[in-house]
Amino acid sequence: MDVCTAPKLREDLEIIRGMDDHPLVFDPQGGTYHRLTRSAAALLRQFDGTRSMDELSALMAERRGVAAEGVRRELDTFVAELTRSGLLVGTEPERPAKKRAGGRFGTSMLMPRFVVTRALPAVLEPAARPLRRIPALLSVGVFAAGGVLGILLGLYTVLTSAPPAEELLGTGTLVAIVLMLFQILVHESAHAMVAQVLGVPVRGLGVALLFYFMPLAYVDRTDAYRVRSRGGRVLLALAGPLSDGWFTGAAALLVLTADGPVAQVAGALLIFQMLNLVTNVNPMLPSDGYAAIEAGFGLVDARGRAFALLKHRLLGRPLPGFLERMPVRSRRLHLVYGLVCSVYTVALGYFVVQSLIWSFALVGRSMP
Repeated sequence: MDVCTAPKLREDLEIIRGMDDHPLVFDPQGGTYHRLTRSAAALLRQFDGTRSMDELSALMAERRGVAAEGVRRELDTFVAELTRSGLLVGTEPERPAKKRAGGRFGTSMLMPRFVVTRALPAVLEPAARPLRRIPALLSVGVFAAGGVLGILLGLYTVLTSAPPAEELLGTGTLVAIVLMLFQILVHESAHAMVAQVLGVPVRGLGVALLFYFMPLAYVDRTDAYRVRSRGGRVLLALAGPLSDGWFTGAAALLVLTADGPVAQVAGALLIFQMLNLVTNVNPMLPSDGYAAIEAGFGLVDARGRAFALLKHRLLGRPLPGFLERMPVRSRRLHLVYGLVCSVYTVALGYFVVQSLIWSFALVGRSMP
């Protein structure tokens, strides 16, 4: 029997339980995860290549207490989705993964990526081991409280004691840029450390171009899908911004208490930190804030679903079966979210261009 008459799940796939005990299929060939409903996970265990589509329909119907004809279309759609994803024996993914395990280059979510190192788990494990012995409520409470207080102090300082734009030029700003690069490394390492403590080490540390024009650093937290608690997933997402909060608080204290070159460097650094924070917690971008919202509310690929619905409305592209079954109210909310994300992306690009023009003009006026 072929895949069309007796579907068989690939033997190298792993069915696991993720956040909120949701079942997932892990594909080791592409290093990707596919979310399942609980009923779909139970049905997949029957995809052993010995049962025909008619037999699988009868099995589904028996479990639900309905006629087999009533579930056949749903089964056909499910098998078609598995085929497009390349999860059945004899099938290939419709869109091969652009990022393969072991590769250094890839593109996902409009971000070209380059992996710098995969050695972080080995480096962080000696520090993660003692952290696992500290009560979670204590360590997380101290870390979060310090980060939030630092962010609030930084915001207060920017609003009340921000240095003039002319003072942001010169050697002090160059020093601030170097310090900011170090802070970004710590930011990503904070994500990696939480993942290490939770037992789902990151796959690598790298650099990316958000929307192909905004450089940023990242750690590959794909295996965070294996974290079963919402709290763990939220902490993993917010670890970077909270670590930034500690640095932001330190810079704000220096702005408020120091003077001379130290205050100049701290002032420039504080501006960079607040701009970085706005980007990192913005729910309209594939950011840490977005990841925290997804984890906190139990959402999955809200942006991807929103853009798939937009493409369906604007370009007439077919919808996956799970989006066809999405409730009308949820579909409308996703469409609104997708529109807002699109407008925000255009506005962000415009803001970046205008900021560059303003910076060059300021530099030109300061030169003799």
